Amino acid sequence: MAVDIAKRIYSSEAQQKKAGSEIVLAGWAADVKNMGKIAFIKLRDREGEIQLTAFPDFRQFSEIEKIPKESVIAIRGKVQESKLKSGAKEVLIEEIEVLSKSEPVLPIEFSGKIPTGLDKRLDNRTIDLRNPKRLAIFKVRSQLNAAIRNFLLAEKFIEIQTPKLISAGAEGGATLFPVKYYDKKAFLSQSQQLYKQAILAAGFDKVFEIGPSFRAEKSHTTRHLTEFTHFDFEMAFIKDEDDVLKVLERLFVFVLEHVKKECAKELEILGVKIEVPRLPFPRINYAQGIKLAQEAGSKIKDGEDIGSEDEKLLGDVVKNKYKTDAYFLTKFPFSIKPFYIMTDENVSRGFDFEYKGEELVSGGQREHRHDILVRQMKEKGLNPKEFETYLQSFRFGIPSHGGFGMGVDRLVKNVLDLDNIREGVLFPRDTERITP
Repeated sequence: MAVDIAKRIYSSEAQQKKAGSEIVLAGWAADVKNMGKIAFIKLRDREGEIQLTAFPDFRQFSEIEKIPKESVIAIRGKVQESKLKSGAKEVLIEEIEVLSKSEPVLPIEFSGKIPTGLDKRLDNRTIDLRNPKRLAIFKVRSQLNAAIRNFLLAEKFIEIQTPKLISAGAEGGATLFPVKYYDKKAFLSQSQQLYKQAILAAGFDKVFEIGPSFRAEKSHTTRHLTEFTHFDFEMAFIKDEDDVLKVLERLFVFVLEHVKKECAKELEILGVKIEVPRLPFPRINYAQGIKLAQEAGSKIKDGEDIGSEDEKLLGDVVKNKYKTDAYFLTKFPFSIKPFYIMTDENVSRGFDFEYKGEELVSGGQREHRHDILVRQMKEKGLNPKEFETYLQSFRFGIPSHGGFGMGVDRLVKNVLDLDNIREGVLFPRDTERITP
């Protein structure tokens, strides 16, 4: 008689059951031991691990030692008190079924007891993800996305989905991926930017999207990806970019507080303590930022973009000066910001949001005046004719507006203090990797 897996509960639920309760569990046989007079199986499922026990009078006792580790099993049994030091309960097996037998030799040792390089782990990602620490990362990631949605929907934002096949790029042609699209020239989307602005011209007022973007940047770093999850946000009828900053900082605090509350178990597994920054976050303009970096030993010059090393240096300075990991850099030169950012005498209304010494967000107030927008395109070396569909939105009335883009992958990396952004992506894509 097969185990009725329709009655299955998680290992964490089993720990809450009274001794003597009959339950059904299913998961992976993380460890199997037959000691002669007693046999143990450590069963692992999504919610944790639990010890299964059997004695020689169990009719399937001899079959237990034949089960390869990491096979998928289902059992029916009774909860009982355990002599384990942890005080956790165990389950006395009454029936066991092997649902899927594993090969005896695994391609990697995924528990972490034997160090395995990231590349080899990613080559065997499905096995690697069985490590409870990896699962914890993606449970946190799930809650991060949920918190973003919950906050913005409560603020009356509308969630949208924009095309990923496009005719022109938002960030320039150098990082575009060309694709064959029937008999037309097309590219993979770098950003939702141009479409979310068009949506505001349609009168949606406040919108956001969480979706994929693609950048053909040959970056071999721990913080860049070729395909990444892009969280984009745009709001209309703003006075200036500070209206956007006020929403962003409240959103960020809400997200961290939500994760701290809902992911306490996962954060403990990962050894992470979240410090929620106080509101409001410091606003440091570009000129001040350059001066602070130079005073701390940076060789950066006025007018240059702030690279990763200087970001880290400036993050340390701000942490020491303002006692926070979160701050805004504002008033960048237009020369280092995209064509669609509004400017005042070559000083842009763009901003970056920095957290733990890395840029998480780039955004600002957008230029909504058609003629000025066309002029700024030309100043950036872009051909307005290639953006005709986009520019049409600005000919028939569009409110003042602003927003930002955030990489969810980098957010996960920084919140959890991961060494490499790839750790927080299920199947990462970079300059070298397109499988698995």
